[in-house]
Amino acid sequence: MEIHVLSEETINRIAAGEVVERPLNVVKELVENAIDAGATAISCEIRDGGITMIRVTDNGSGIDPSQIGTAFLRHATSKITDETDLESLMTLGFRGEALSSIAAVAQVEMITKTRDKLTGIRATNQVLSAESGDQVRLDMEEIGAPDGTTVIVRNLFYNVPVRRKFLRQPQTEAGYVTDLIEHQALSHPGISFHYKVNGQDKLHTTGSGDLKELIYRIYGRDITKRVLPLSVQEGNLKLEGFIGRPEISRSSRNFETFFVNGRMLRSDILSKALEEGYRTDLMQHRFPFAVLHLTMPAEQTDVNVHPSKMEIHFANRQEIYDFVDRAVHRTLHKVELIPEATIHTDKEMREEKKAEAKERETLFREQGKAQPFEKNRLRQEGRQDVYTAPQGRKGLQEGKKAYEIFKELVEAAKKSPETEEKAEPAKKAEPQGPSLISEEGFVFEDRRIPEKEAEKGEEKAALPASSEEKEPREEPGTYVQQSLFESVDPSLPEERIIDRKNEKKYRMIGQVFGTYWLFQYEDKLLMMDQHAAHEKVNFERFMKFFSDNQKGPAPSQMLAPPCVITLTGKEEGAYLQYKDTFHTMGYEIEDLGGGSYAIRSVPMALYGSQPDDLLHETLEEIMDEKMKGTPRSILTRIATMACKASVKGSTLMSVTEAQALIEELMTLDNPYHCPHGRPTIVVMTQRDMDKKFKRII
Repeated sequence: MEIHVLSEETINRIAAGEVVERPLNVVKELVENAIDAGATAISCEIRDGGITMIRVTDNGSGIDPSQIGTAFLRHATSKITDETDLESLMTLGFRGEALSSIAAVAQVEMITKTRDKLTGIRATNQVLSAESGDQVRLDMEEIGAPDGTTVIVRNLFYNVPVRRKFLRQPQTEAGYVTDLIEHQALSHPGISFHYKVNGQDKLHTTGSGDLKELIYRIYGRDITKRVLPLSVQEGNLKLEGFIGRPEISRSSRNFETFFVNGRMLRSDILSKALEEGYRTDLMQHRFPFAVLHLTMPAEQTDVNVHPSKMEIHFANRQEIYDFVDRAVHRTLHKVELIPEATIHTDKEMREEKKAEAKERETLFREQGKAQPFEKNRLRQEGRQDVYTAPQGRKGLQEGKKAYEIFKELVEAAKKSPETEEKAEPAKKAEPQGPSLISEEGFVFEDRRIPEKEAEKGEEKAALPASSEEKEPREEPGTYVQQSLFESVDPSLPEERIIDRKNEKKYRMIGQVFGTYWLFQYEDKLLMMDQHAAHEKVNFERFMKFFSDNQKGPAPSQMLAPPCVITLTGKEEGAYLQYKDTFHTMGYEIEDLGGGSYAIRSVPMALYGSQPDDLLHETLEEIMDEKMKGTPRSILTRIATMACKASVKGSTLMSVTEAQALIEELMTLDNPYHCPHGRPTIVVMTQRDMDKKFKRII
């Protein structure tokens, strides 16, 4: 067969296939470029799932006219200069493949302007010319434009029909992009994101830097009120974010979100460390909710693994694993993990969901849709009717009144091609309310203060400041950012319910269904599962055999005859690495040579199990990077033994036995879940019961 060199056009299309697989990849590359450009506001719009059109606009630094042609070349980037920069990457992009790859499979239009220029440049790609190497043929013209860059991508894969044929339905592709934008917003809470699908607003963040507010906007109230803040720093490692309480666990890892130095990525190390941090607080095959930001020295990471830049290698994997594990475990056990029971009907739950959706939509409408650079431009022109948002419920009501009064003016303004002309009718009309919201998402607000109110303000300013005055006085023409989440942020309990010092506050009511014990604690009803509680007590007893602080090996039981097993090379390497750990557990294992070993004794707590199967499972866990603590297979086996030794459900216990059980439960470090992750105690508040009986509405 003859060997020949591929044409540049073919090479470019092959290379583009590594970077651009679907609209999701285009949006990711363009948004990351906007973030690297120092943008504080990013707008993204897609049509037909991004197949027909993708537009990403930012207010970043822009591209100098002399650099536009170079920007479209393969491996042309402003992020790095040579190979040494790869060792300390702090930008999201660095490969210089985004624009060239996108231009190879789509029609691209770029409008960009730097802050020191009066006008911008509009550049449109035509074709990739094989005769001219990898040069991109661009049509460029000078136009008026705001600071920053807008990239419009049309007809994705128009020249690669095979790739386009394998795209999914537009709704599915749009779902992928929506998920990406939500994660990008979570990765940079200080950047305002505005996202539209087929002309409809899907997400608009304030850029306030409040990560919990973003979680509320994306995941809703039910998730947000059940997350715990995490902030831990050890040396040059810092972990911040939120982790979910065990009751909001999921059946997949899709809700485990990690960012390393602001970069969104996937990592088995981080996922397994997170899950290990929950220990037995999660049921089997359940995974936690988490949004975590890990900050560490860039030279200790390698993100140059795949063109998608979604994978990472750590130089100190063990240290990262231990750090995340400790941080999660300590944060979880700073609070009480008793799940709250509910007696709402399905209809009531649906009504609550509808009310929440309506509230989120209301909060969305309260927020201004214009980008910060538009506000700055209007202020520079001397306007007082700036783009902004009414704050609070009172502001919302006034905004609605203004919207109804000036709806006709907005419709007339929308017919004008220029944004300035859209704002003019609202300015001339002297609106009676503080704001006017158009269907396109523009909010017009007149911050001019009437003369009488201005005089009152001057008189008030002349008086000495009162120590009781908590709210800052807003000056005319200013924009005040308020926390959107304050109204839905539940405070954590100040004291623990499951505590020996509260023992006298408990009043036993009795047992129901032969399984559950009822206790009253102040205005709460506690329900204890006797089987789960007894399991937990037994589990803690067994785990003392494997305490990190024990002196010498745990009690063991001799096997007669010994169990002989053969280990693969990889299994043998894992065993030798943790040989001392196995000895501490109570194992006595003799090397017979040739990869064969004789198990002469096993831990007392594990006697009766199949020693060869258990050892193989343990080594598999170790090879699967369960690198610290007791391997999960050991925990599972101990949990099974604890289960078998525990009192069963539907078994009558005496009052004295039940009191002794809950007293012993109070002495445990983590009394909230059995070894299998099921709750030992659930709580129901008096308020929930009052609502059910219509005492309160």
